[in-house]
Amino acid sequence: MSPIPVEQMPLFLLGLAAVLLLGIEAWRRAAARARAHRAEIEILEARIETLRDEKWQLAEREERYRDLVRAQGDLILRKDLQGRLTYVNDVFCDTFGRDRTEVIGHPFVPELPEGQRPRMLASFAGLAMPPYRIRYDERTLTARGARWIAWEEFAIRDDDGKLIEIQAVGRDVTDRKETEERLAEALQQAKDANRAKSLFLATMSHEIRTPMNGVLGMTKLLLDTKLNPSQRSYAEAVRASGEALLNIINDILDYSKIEAGKVTLDEVSFDPRAVIESVAELLAPRAFDKNLDVVTEISPSVPRMIVGDEARIRQILLNLAGNAIKFTVEGGVALRLLRADDGPGGRPGLVFEVEDTGIGMDEHAREHIFDEFAQADQSHARRYEGTGLGLAITKRLAIAMGGRVEVESEQGRGSVFRVSMPLRRAIGESDAPFPAPLSGLRAIILNDRPLVGRALARAAEAAGAETHLVSGREALTAALRAAPADIFICPLDGAEGEGAALAAHARALSPGIGTLLLLRPQDRARLDELTGGENAPFDGYLVRPVRAASLVARMTALRVRGWMPGAGAPGTRDYDDVMTETEPSPPPLVAISPLTVLVAEDNEINALLTRTLLEHTGHEVRLARNGLEAVAALEADAGGEIDLVLMDLHMPGMDGFEATARIRGFETPHAHIPVIALTANAMADDRQACLDAGMDDYLSKPVAAEALSETLARWAGRRSPRGAAPAGASGEKANHA
Repeated sequence: MSPIPVEQMPLFLLGLAAVLLLGIEAWRRAAARARAHRAEIEILEARIETLRDEKWQLAEREERYRDLVRAQGDLILRKDLQGRLTYVNDVFCDTFGRDRTEVIGHPFVPELPEGQRPRMLASFAGLAMPPYRIRYDERTLTARGARWIAWEEFAIRDDDGKLIEIQAVGRDVTDRKETEERLAEALQQAKDANRAKSLFLATMSHEIRTPMNGVLGMTKLLLDTKLNPSQRSYAEAVRASGEALLNIINDILDYSKIEAGKVTLDEVSFDPRAVIESVAELLAPRAFDKNLDVVTEISPSVPRMIVGDEARIRQILLNLAGNAIKFTVEGGVALRLLRADDGPGGRPGLVFEVEDTGIGMDEHAREHIFDEFAQADQSHARRYEGTGLGLAITKRLAIAMGGRVEVESEQGRGSVFRVSMPLRRAIGESDAPFPAPLSGLRAIILNDRPLVGRALARAAEAAGAETHLVSGREALTAALRAAPADIFICPLDGAEGEGAALAAHARALSPGIGTLLLLRPQDRARLDELTGGENAPFDGYLVRPVRAASLVARMTALRVRGWMPGAGAPGTRDYDDVMTETEPSPPPLVAISPLTVLVAEDNEINALLTRTLLEHTGHEVRLARNGLEAVAALEADAGGEIDLVLMDLHMPGMDGFEATARIRGFETPHAHIPVIALTANAMADDRQACLDAGMDDYLSKPVAAEALSETLARWAGRRSPRGAAPAGASGEKANHA
């Protein structure tokens, strides 16, 4: 290579520099491209790594999903729009004993037990409407035999909402179904047992009441004859024992009715004061026979008239107070009526309290006293008889009326039973100011019987009087010397001796004082001696248990006599004196014209009793021993002499229901003859059953002469609105109803 001329050297160097510059630029650009490629490679590698992670996570989730599906134990399948299986899980294969390859791509319908109506599993029926799923139970034949499967089917849709598949999930619920069947069977058995119990109680009532009807009826007839004292005592003992047995039967029937939820409340307007005072008066003879006191205490804030079930409240009070008297040996029983705080809507809450000084209860007895057949004394040597149902009935009745029952008691120190219940004021009732008719009057009360003394003091103070309790002669003397008094109240025979002597002592110390005598109903024979005449030691009397109205009336009368000395002693008698101060006597029998009565009764003693009761009141009696004879007697009565039928329900051959149906089917005026049911049944539905059978009225055994007389008077001269006699049939027995 020849050397470059000197003159060309600058051009050569210039060219060399340009080439060098171009090479450097190319190298720079190549380096930049290499760096960019390396960055892209790194990004790709990172993306590849991310995809690897996502693939691993996806595989892990898929495996977890498979494990979840396998572990849950439910059958899962999917079908395409042609009904071919596209997926089944292992549980499905195990349940039906099929290999996955055998069923995928083929339709599947489970085999059902013989007689079972098939369904189209995983069909489109019912999936077109919200909630786009259906549920049903189906008994299916599986590899393990017949099993109950609970299926749930729902639609699988794509992103555009188009239906592409149906998924069905089935769960084996055979154990649940078998449990439900056992429960249903147990429930049916319980219902059958309850019906059997009701039937047993009705039958028991009939079978016991039927002979008891004869015992009590014949005993009453015996007591109406001339008997010497011993014979009358024995007959009274028979009557009392029979009535006690009927009370036990009624307790059992009451409890059965409550337990069956058949309690109906009859809400009416009534005076709660009258209820609690009448209960005390009803139980007073039993208490006085045991030398016990019975008192009532009524808060003046109690509304005069309220709305509630008067009969049920009376039953509760009779149960509680009767128990209190039974379990009390000395002291007495207090019945209280208190006002509780107003509840929602201004409804007054009332509290009925029954306190006694009886045997009391320990903690264990208190916990179980409201249980069925429970008593405070459960020993074999217990002194107190009874079924142990009274308090259980009381608790359930209180709950049915929206109330509650509580008890406070200590062993040997008596008990307090408290019934709280919401009751509505009657229309027109309001919280008016309490009257104070005895305002300004001062009374001294002998407190030798604390239960009675405190009750009288509270009643007088509620009417505005000032009271002072004294324990004996010395305390009476001190009280009269300390301040004048208007009235002195003391018992006939108290712990301090003869009441007349104390009354004379009070008059000697305070000549203008009025004196009131407290006495029991059986002591009325001495009234003329104690209150009659100018020298009588007492100006008036009060019969225990004392009603608040009687106390106020007597004290007001004495006050008036003090203002007008010529008025004399208070001799007026108010409404409660008639109830408490007169000998109890049966109501007079209703007088009606003699009737011809057909008595259908299979029991000879009851037939004799009914016949005797009817004949004693002047009626003619024809007897039939069963329903067939009763129907035949009416068919043979062409002259229409029979006026009325007394129909026993349970008789051999033909019972009273069928006989009544036959009578109502007559094409003669006898189709409208009054038919009165005469039965020993005492269940709540008996009356309605008799009316539904075509009878007109109902008499429950044992039949009282008064009830029989009233029923005969109610239907004498009337025709029954029931029956199918021709419209033209008429006669003397026109219906005057």
